[in-house]
Amino acid sequence: MTEPTGTESFPELFGVIENYARGDHNHQVKALRVISAAYLPLFEVPPMPDAKRVVEEVLRANDYLLIDPESGGLEPAAVDAVVSVATSRLDQSDIQWGAGCLLEIMDALRQRARTDGYGTYVLDAEDVLDGLESILAADIVEDAIEDAIVEALEDET
Repeated sequence: MTEPTGTESFPELFGVIENYARGDHNHQVKALRVISAAYLPLFEVPPMPDAKRVVEEVLRANDYLLIDPESGGLEPAAVDAVVSVATSRLDQSDIQWGAGCLLEIMDALRQRARTDGYGTYVLDAEDVLDGLESILAADIVEDAIEDAIVEALEDET
């Protein structure tokens, strides 16, 4: 189990997430759903441990297409987890990582549509584009916060 570092919150939960992410399809989906819910911008507590690696390992294990067996479409938790981790700290490198992951998912969707011609492509692509929109909005917020801090510091001097 992951040991607490003193700077991250809920290391025990992160350990459970890591274990689920190594499991079967259902466990991977649960891990991504927990990440989606747990990785939100919270400023009252230290951030959760960095989950980029966990999310990316699940995506890579599924060739960036984690498919819902019932609908045949993209599992929404895949996009949601990327967006949550990318925007939870409002960090430029996290935002870039998230955009990159979503572009990989979009590329995998396009490849699948070319070879399989699957019917949920438009809906799945829309979910990914909505995720990119959320990440870009977070990037704008991050820039605005940085500008406000710089301005406030300049006003103090």
